[in-house]
Amino acid sequence: MNQYWEKIKKAGLKLTPRRKAIVDIFIKLNRYASAEDVWEILSKKFKRCGLPGVYRNLESLVDCGVLAKVEKFDNKKYYALCLAGSSHHHHIVCLNCDKVEDISCYAGESLKKIKGFKVLNHFFQASGICAACARGGKA
Repeated sequence: MNQYWEKIKKAGLKLTPRRKAIVDIFIKLNRYASAEDVWEILSKKFKRCGLPGVYRNLESLVDCGVLAKVEKFDNKKYYALCLAGSSHHHHIVCLNCDKVEDISCYAGESLKKIKGFKVLNHFFQASGICAACARGGKA
């Protein structure tokens, strides 16, 4: 858990009780969650807890590398704990249990220019069925 606190402090953010609680939520869930899911859990622990504040905290935790954004086709924002260090990496999401794992898959130089474009940013996310779900016959 210290690795997350260090990332938060290194980014110049305060290690607030809510940020700690958010990280704890993702550790316990071991899957991605929406801001609404996080807000529902936090509102039981904190008397004053608004959804906009939850979004701000989630986005700041993404910015410092503690959380990663997970894309789905329903246009909602989802987040997951980012287990990797600061190296460039991507994520794979289990379509069955919503577990998120880090993967290292980087095209490097080939991404600097594509069809005459100067690439400024990219997003890659794989999806599949995790080993536990496949073993359990849930695939």
